Amino acid sequence: MKKNILIVTLIALICMGCGREERGKLTQKGKEIHDSWYNASRQMIENDVIPMFHLDVWINTDNEDLRRLIEDRYFPYYRIREEGDNVFTIYNGANKMFTINTNGKSLRANGSNWLVTKYNAYVENHGDLPIFLNSYSEGEKMHISKSNDQWLIQMDSTENRGCYCDLYIKSLSNEGVLLFSENYYTLSGNGMYIYNQNGLIKLKFDITETISRRWINEFYFHEGAVEFEAQKSNYENIPVKAEYLDKEHFRLTYRNITEVWEFWETSYSY
Repeated sequence: MKKNILIVTLIALICMGCGREERGKLTQKGKEIHDSWYNASRQMIENDVIPMFHLDVWINTDNEDLRRLIEDRYFPYYRIREEGDNVFTIYNGANKMFTINTNGKSLRANGSNWLVTKYNAYVENHGDLPIFLNSYSEGEKMHISKSNDQWLIQMDSTENRGCYCDLYIKSLSNEGVLLFSENYYTLSGNGMYIYNQNGLIKLKFDITETISRRWINEFYFHEGAVEFEAQKSNYENIPVKAEYLDKEHFRLTYRNITEVWEFWETSYSY
């Protein structure tokens, strides 16, 4: 009888300890992995890719009033210069930000293929940023081409220090002549980013369910799912899965443990 009481007491103590487990600690590392990918991908899409569609309208219109409207709204602190045949550069003051080779075609045209080179003079190297965002004289190169009603964003590993991606983006809004006038889009595809955090970390990703980004005063993905595999030399590969539930929450699975996070929650332990 005493033995049975002791067993019940031990079980109760274990259960009480489980109840006191702080939520989020079990999948915190998975959240860090997700956030590194999420921040880099969203920054690339919304700061580097979508402005190219605004530039496309600017290049292909003869309406000076429309050009000024585009400049005022989408490039208020920048200067656009035509540097040669089909080559344009965007400056912030005297600093070169982008060089774009349109190859003579609008992004709206089938067969279009733009080469975008981004210069990252002021980006510092942090562990949560992939190597293609590091500071060096010539930054990442992206190829943007039309594929039916969506666009393919490609990064080649030979041009981006080993990082690569094949991402498809589709606009969910179209105000007049402007594509992506608001940040409504879907995203699919896969790739690999490389990070420098106490050694190189390769982060493979595969968007298994098309992601939707529907901007309503929030800056988060609203639908879809993405799977990751973090790889580091001499360490076990780490699988992570994120499922976007609504504009504030996503379900994260890390080492077979699942928790629901809010986007704004801080995951970093350093």
